[in-house]
Amino acid sequence: MPLSPTQRPVPAEAPRPGRAKRRRVSWDLLRVGAVGLVLLFHGTFLVRQWHPEMAARPFVFPYQLGASLLLVISGYFAALSLRKGDVVRWWAGRMARMLPAFLVGVLGTSLFLRLFAPPGWYVPTLHDVLANLAMLWTWKPQVFPYVDAAHWTIPLQLLWFTAIFVLWRSRRMGGDTAVRALWIVLVVELALLPVRLNLQSETFRMLYDGFGLYRVHLFTAGIAVYLWSARRLRGPHASGLLGVCVFVHLCQTRHVSWTIGLAVGIVVVSVAALGPDWDRFVPDPLVRALRWTAGITYPVYLVHQSIGYVVMRRLQDVGVGPWGQLVGFTVVAIGFGWVLTVLVERPAHRAIMRGFDRLRPTPAVVRPVD
Repeated sequence: MPLSPTQRPVPAEAPRPGRAKRRRVSWDLLRVGAVGLVLLFHGTFLVRQWHPEMAARPFVFPYQLGASLLLVISGYFAALSLRKGDVVRWWAGRMARMLPAFLVGVLGTSLFLRLFAPPGWYVPTLHDVLANLAMLWTWKPQVFPYVDAAHWTIPLQLLWFTAIFVLWRSRRMGGDTAVRALWIVLVVELALLPVRLNLQSETFRMLYDGFGLYRVHLFTAGIAVYLWSARRLRGPHASGLLGVCVFVHLCQTRHVSWTIGLAVGIVVVSVAALGPDWDRFVPDPLVRALRWTAGITYPVYLVHQSIGYVVMRRLQDVGVGPWGQLVGFTVVAIGFGWVLTVLVERPAHRAIMRGFDRLRPTPAVVRPVD
């Protein structure tokens, strides 16, 4: 459409350092807390479910909660960042942030298992490594075993980011359309669940699980929280939508305790989104530690489980007790996560986005002439 005489195209303005918003402590705390819950679940409960020969843990956290909250937070920030600029660059940035670290994480974990896994433990073959690099486990879990089972969330996020990108590019997400789309997603997920549970169809199971319908309500909840914080949803409507997300989670997991934990977590995420920052409650030295740790949470998530289990078993073999094993599990996760962050995630993201920006001119935006 031609521009009016009072409008002219100007290049999209790059953010200025002085105008950048201060990073909120509350989100750093939530990210670190969610990944901490993942480590607790895997390091105190799931390890003995998979490896009964491991000594009893000093305490057990049997709630699959951390990964679910990470998906809620991911949905919130996907919606928040999408509103800030070019949708194509947004999608490219998400891929550039997640894929290189994931690919190196799979290769590094596979090599570690081949070198250090105890006798009788799973060691990935070349076939397994290639299947994990292609993220085929959700589609055919009976054929393609996980190199690291924590990776189940990665293809779901990539699929959902891509779905949002396609819808946004098609200009079908403006106005109230986004809210209607969230309701449609929840209704479809819930309506197809009985079919998934009762229909003996491998093709249907593969499609339902492969496209992540069994957890899409978590991403939906995060987007709903953002819309609420942006005043595109009123409180009662947002509460109803989030309540349905929690109900769908109960139907999917059939774990009351996990669902209660998720509901509490969504309330905390909503408080962080709607209210003031929590910096007044966190001392400055802890703020710096939280910021550093939050910056490496994704790589920590990628490399902690399979490698951590091997470390715990090797420590047990030399006489280290359960508490020492948990410390070793955590230290190795943070150490390897930091290495993956500084050597792969951040430099790969910078390099890919520099190349993207050189190949694709900055889109123009239309502004009124003064």
